[in-house]
Amino acid sequence: MKTSILSLMFGLLVIGNSFSQEKYASNETKEVIEKMIKAHGGYDEWKSLKTLSFTNSMHSESLGFVRFWVADQTVDMQTRRSYQYWPLFGSQLTYDGSEVWTTDWRSGNPPNHQHSVYYYYINLPWLTQDNNVTLGEVTQIIHPAFKNEVFKIKMSFTESPIIGKSAKDTFTLYIDTQTYILNGYEYTVGYGPLLDVLKLPKDKEVFGPMLRINTYTGNVNGLKFPMLMTTKSLDLKQQYGDHAIYNYKTNGEFDEQKMVKPENAIVDKSSDVRQ
Repeated sequence: MKTSILSLMFGLLVIGNSFSQEKYASNETKEVIEKMIKAHGGYDEWKSLKTLSFTNSMHSESLGFVRFWVADQTVDMQTRRSYQYWPLFGSQLTYDGSEVWTTDWRSGNPPNHQHSVYYYYINLPWLTQDNNVTLGEVTQIIHPAFKNEVFKIKMSFTESPIIGKSAKDTFTLYIDTQTYILNGYEYTVGYGPLLDVLKLPKDKEVFGPMLRINTYTGNVNGLKFPMLMTTKSLDLKQQYGDHAIYNYKTNGEFDEQKMVKPENAIVDKSSDVRQ
């Protein structure tokens, strides 16, 4: 019995240590991040969500003839499985927790990458608490894109957080010093197949950084999500895209039938490694 107790205690110690890795560069970082999460409605409230549904619409001259990408997405917030429907293209995209598949996929972006793009954009305040996230030192700056001074904190990953993303991805958060709302962020993308689609030189490890500004943040049942965003160059001289996220719904039905792969589905077998 003594040996069993000692083994159990050792096991608990190992588990405890696995979660004690330093997430924050400083106590100040921790304080600002926690205030940001509270300003967006709280972590426990977000963590208790069963599902989150929304429509995202992006307009950009770079999208060619259509000019718009529109997708309806539902996410199982407990497992992060999700399904999307792209009405302008008749495309479907599903992530079942282990792989991503599509039917009639007509977007140039790799499905593995695309399944979680907007999930990260709209949930960033809470995703700072994921186990594979590290958060850098705080600096307080005046940024020409924002009315008030902002706290600047770099969010990076110790490993790829989910299929289609990369450990090279980063988000540099700009948090309002008065309201603690996430006003925007610089981001880089390191997913190899996307870099290939964008025809970046082979020695480039990431796309970006780009600046995304959350121009309007709205309240959804007590949680605050971005509803209007714009993407610009870091010097603000070029505008690459405008985004509207709407039809937010929480704790609706998650259609498990969407997790059943149809016969004509195509699985994206790409990995983070560039070809």
